Amino acid sequence: FLRYFLIFIGGVAGAFLLFLAITGFWKGLSKLKKEKLYEIVGILFFLIFIFLLISLFSFRTSDIENLPAGKVYNWGGVAGFYISNWSLQYIGIPIFLLVLLLPLWGFFLFRQKELERIVKPSALIVFLSYWLNILWALPPLINITKIPIPVSGLIGKGSANFLLKFTGTIGAYIILFLFLVVILFIFTGLSFSHLKIGFKKIKIKGKKKFVKEKVKREEEKISAEEVTEQADEESVKKEPPKVTIRSSEEIIKIEIDDRFKQDFLELLDDPPPSEPGIDESELKANAKRLVEKLADFGISGNVTSIGTGPVITRYEFEPGPGIKVSRISNLANDLALAMKAPKIRIVAPVPGKGTVGIEVPNRKRQNVYIKELLMSEEFNKSSSFLTIGLGKDIAGDTVLADIARMPHLLIAGATGSGKSVCINSIIASILYKAEPRDVRFIMIDPKRLELPVYNGIPHLIFPVLTESKEAILILKQVLKWMEIRYKEFAKVGVRDIEGYNEKIEKKKPYILVIVDELADLMIQASGEIESTLTRLAQMSRAVGIHLILATQRPSVDVITGLIKANFPARIAFQVASMTDSRTILDMIGAEKLLGRGDMLFLPPGKGTPVRLHGAYISTDEAKNIANLWAELHLNGLLKNQIEESSEIAHEMIDSNLVETIVNGNKIPGAAERIAGFSERIAEKYNKIEQEELIKLFENLEYYPLLEEQHFFGRKGILEPGEPSQVSREEGFDEFFDEAKEIVIRYQQASVSLLQRKLKVGYARAGRLIDQLETAGIVGPFEGSKARKVLVGRENTE
Repeated sequence: FLRYFLIFIGGVAGAFLLFLAITGFWKGLSKLKKEKLYEIVGILFFLIFIFLLISLFSFRTSDIENLPAGKVYNWGGVAGFYISNWSLQYIGIPIFLLVLLLPLWGFFLFRQKELERIVKPSALIVFLSYWLNILWALPPLINITKIPIPVSGLIGKGSANFLLKFTGTIGAYIILFLFLVVILFIFTGLSFSHLKIGFKKIKIKGKKKFVKEKVKREEEKISAEEVTEQADEESVKKEPPKVTIRSSEEIIKIEIDDRFKQDFLELLDDPPPSEPGIDESELKANAKRLVEKLADFGISGNVTSIGTGPVITRYEFEPGPGIKVSRISNLANDLALAMKAPKIRIVAPVPGKGTVGIEVPNRKRQNVYIKELLMSEEFNKSSSFLTIGLGKDIAGDTVLADIARMPHLLIAGATGSGKSVCINSIIASILYKAEPRDVRFIMIDPKRLELPVYNGIPHLIFPVLTESKEAILILKQVLKWMEIRYKEFAKVGVRDIEGYNEKIEKKKPYILVIVDELADLMIQASGEIESTLTRLAQMSRAVGIHLILATQRPSVDVITGLIKANFPARIAFQVASMTDSRTILDMIGAEKLLGRGDMLFLPPGKGTPVRLHGAYISTDEAKNIANLWAELHLNGLLKNQIEESSEIAHEMIDSNLVETIVNGNKIPGAAERIAGFSERIAEKYNKIEQEELIKLFENLEYYPLLEEQHFFGRKGILEPGEPSQVSREEGFDEFFDEAKEIVIRYQQASVSLLQRKLKVGYARAGRLIDQLETAGIVGPFEGSKARKVLVGRENTE
């Protein structure tokens, strides 16, 4: 008995240990980052390839006789023999072609390259193997019966017999030829026009070369002959690799598809597993305590319903006859004492109901994560690019809002109450759905704390503005853009941006202006800022320009009556006093909030705010989102200019070089950083000179230009083609001569070049470019092309 008992105990212990090992392995595997997992799978593919290769090359048919004795000559052992025997029997010699897929996929997985680049080549290899299988099974064949392994497998022989039965030998070869042509055309992009070009180039150059041009079909059509001639000229001139500066005036097309959204969501933290809510008995006990405490003050009634949310629980109390609502509202502190709660907010009465809402904080609050909102069905069904996820209400339901319908948003709250996190959630919601051609941002952050992390996203029109004086100038510029759009809309005969985009093929993007600290701007020039913001708020909605203002100082000298009157949508976070709450919402209540994302949202057109718990997004998550967009944009800018563009774009993000490129004149040692990075890249890839890389990075026009940026002038609205900005009688900028020398020396006319060389801001550099155009040094704006420099290096006077 003891023996069997010990065997049983040992078996149970062994099973338990095996379970622990498997569980530990699975948990460790699930915690691995995607990059590490790709590396492991890539190495595994290489090892399988080596095993299959040695098994196939050492295959002998005589090993079948040695199997009963367990002695085989195959280097892969019995397993290697069975695998190679099955492969050669069913597939034949083409198995050697199929095996090459393993190191191909292993390399791309290990290097974490774009896997979609090898999907078509892999499919082509599979179909070619099948085609060879059939070909070698068709008669007549070269006499290869002496080869000890089958040339064609059973799969090819079965397909060949089927073709021979129904089409005969000649018909089978015709069908096989058509099959080859189809798979080549599908998987290589070849066409008869490409073949014609190839034969023409054989006659001219004595070798075959294919040229691929990826162009927007609806905007540009180039004949195949013109592409060929252009490629021939470039191939003659381009002996050392050269870099051509690509202008960013035309928005790089970045498609938001399911894969992008999946990558986007993977950068966000997963919400923890949902914990059980408040016990029903505890809710009933709290309701009973409320009723008893109210009865102590002579207020009779009963609790009719209880709603539980992530942060608070609302008890709806129906007072008895003759009870004034104001008596209940004045008991907030007494009820907080009775419920042992930090703060209690009383909604008297609940809109649309004959009850009073008593909101009691939960003992354990639950965080709301931005990932939950972005994955919600309501958010993904929304068609607006300006749909934002705000948070969850007191019932735990997702609350969304559309900035286009607000049309402007005012956010205020004390320091640390969740204001900046709310702004990050708004930006993340828009970046999840909108491409740069759909929505553009202007971000103003005088505190320099939160918004500069987004400097790399291509949605920006300018780098994040941190100087108050520069921000004031840009707001005035936005006011002129508004006037330009109104004039263009009038020409088309539409009233708003939706109607314009329906009629015109080249759609206009929404412009979202975000100011993270309004108080700093008001200190600089309160009257000027107030009038500019008021005019924008009154008129800009129809042309697709929307404002989000945020402040941690909700006083009447910052949120003036004129500003507040034009911002019907408001969000109030926790504030210090009832006065601050009235300044934001025109009512008390925000002083009773709990902080950390607890908010009151006043939708436009409604007189009663809704209590929400805002979505949380960390600074690291916001940075990861910005880096995702920056890497995609950089890859688009560098593509077709330098090889390994995706790898270099990734290294630029890791080295934080984007900040240096967009704000070069404000960052000490920017030129040294660019030179050091260029040297490292030139040594690593050995395909391009360091000087060429420096020229590329220093002259990179990072942010796509708006159409409106080329239309406004000193007198207001100008027609396209009129002299822009400055006339000679007004006098030129003091940096005009230096700007002229720089443009002629570098033979490049770009705002970013003047910013870096002259250490001036974007607006001033733009005015200098316009002055150079007026003086005849540079040519006019030409859409997506860079401006031409009309004066050569020999004419420096």
